[in-house]
Amino acid sequence: MSIDHKTLDDIAGKIAGSLQMMGGLKQGVESQIRSAVESALSQFDVVTHERMQVQEAMLQKARDELTRLEKRVADLEQQLRQTQGK
Repeated sequence: MSIDHKTLDDIAGKIAGSLQMMGGLKQGVESQIRSAVESALSQFDVVTHERMQVQEAMLQKARDELTRLEKRVADLEQQLRQTQGK
């Protein structure tokens, strides 16, 4: 699993900033929070936004192909009915 470290840094920074710590203490807290968040997220099967977009595009392509094939089958069935009716 790949974790977006920029996102983790942003989350850790916001949490540490909200604690209103100053100087080295803030940096230490930020590092500890980042580690805790990263550890918690590693227990989950997290999907990145980019990966989700790829999956959505693949799903849409499959849906489009299914629609195309359903129409083709319906057309072929109609042709078959017409041929059998002659």
